[in-house]
Amino acid sequence: MPTTVILGAGIIGLSTAHSLVQLAPPDHRIHLVEPAPQLFSSASGKAAGFLAKDWFAPAIAPLGTLSFDLHRALADRHNGRARWGYSESISYSLDRLREDDYSPARTDGAPSEVAVSGRNGSQGQGGLDWLLSGASRATTAESDVVEKSSESAHLEEANDVPRWLRARPDALQVISDKKSTAQVHPGQLCEFLLEQCLAAGVTLHHPARATKVLKGENSSDSVTRIHVEYLGLLAQTVGGRTRTVDIPCDNVVITAGCWTPQVYAALFPNASRIPRITHLAGYSVTFKSKHWSPIIRTSADPQAPKALNGATPDTGASSVPVFPESSPSHAIFTDAGGFAPEIFSRAVGDVWLGGLNPPGTPLPELPTDAEVDPAEVTRLLAVARALCGEDIELRRQALCFRPVSATGRPIIARMHEADLGDGVKPGGHDGAGGVYVATGHGPWGIALSLGTGRVVSEMVLGRATSADVSALARW
Repeated sequence: MPTTVILGAGIIGLSTAHSLVQLAPPDHRIHLVEPAPQLFSSASGKAAGFLAKDWFAPAIAPLGTLSFDLHRALADRHNGRARWGYSESISYSLDRLREDDYSPARTDGAPSEVAVSGRNGSQGQGGLDWLLSGASRATTAESDVVEKSSESAHLEEANDVPRWLRARPDALQVISDKKSTAQVHPGQLCEFLLEQCLAAGVTLHHPARATKVLKGENSSDSVTRIHVEYLGLLAQTVGGRTRTVDIPCDNVVITAGCWTPQVYAALFPNASRIPRITHLAGYSVTFKSKHWSPIIRTSADPQAPKALNGATPDTGASSVPVFPESSPSHAIFTDAGGFAPEIFSRAVGDVWLGGLNPPGTPLPELPTDAEVDPAEVTRLLAVARALCGEDIELRRQALCFRPVSATGRPIIARMHEADLGDGVKPGGHDGAGGVYVATGHGPWGIALSLGTGRVVSEMVLGRATSADVSALARW
């Protein structure tokens, strides 16, 4: 029976496994291997969860549209608003956030206003120049999208304005409406995808690491296998031996994010070239604001969302936060001098702020080894209080790492056998090679996740892809 081993159980790996479950024949075996002791411990669990339909360069645009539509369809089918905070979103731009624009909080407890106006930067083509230069993500929105959104801005209901933000409504410029941007809680989405995969028979090896590709020692055993070593508390058997498993495989899909080059080199040490992936560190804070308060739904509700790792959400042991269907989330893009803050209100009842990407932060061996610099958190909190008031309540501070390719575009490719060297290689569905790589999504990993999973699963099965990703195969 055909078997696919997916190395990396973040949102790209989970999306691939989830799509394979839907598309592959019932006898197709699927394995997920994840070395980090805590699941979703980098961007898959700590990112903002912003989704966009048409903010991408031409090479990525078909994948962006496919993925946005898949996110919406999945949420419609499984009550995503309640389960992982899926919400339509309105995106705004604030041109400048200067220190002399800050005004003290009003005595009535509501956020004071900051006099800011205009958009930040010029229109871009959807690449990552904006990210690497410290500019705003808003520059990737095409001008016709901005014009259409601005025309419809006057039609928005009054309660669509982000009241939790210290800015006058006339200081905000709409850059995308509810039809083309949305919001999720990425950790809760990952929890849902994993739950669906496990229920469908996907095997999770965690924590564990794939170390080599091998074949049987005798000529009668031609099965290709992935050697997996368990880590942490699972590393040894009761007798003290190293716990390992050799998984038969026809396909290997590497979805290890920033750690893709290390995984690739370990499996194919004689490879003539290795995917060039660098890492971009990103700090964020998540906080509560009394001006962004959800309706409380009791946990007895079977559709109540789950917090990360099954924990009870912050609103209390017997309740979970959910906003009414008519309330959109908001995305705010601005400039704080030295970096470009991004602020997202989420339907789970919190506000996420990030955009601080210090270039010198080293990549740890595992995402759980990341060490947060308090000074960077302090910079974010200063912006948070300036924009949302002094009465915010910090709930989480995080450091995650996003994979960036040499071209700034994702790599979604079937590896040519010649590039893998002269070692053992899985044959794939047609015997011509079964190694696939999906990484390099940068800050768009959550947005492009479901589309990436769909096209990778179609590649594995030898089918035509639902979006043209041919330009992403060049690395």
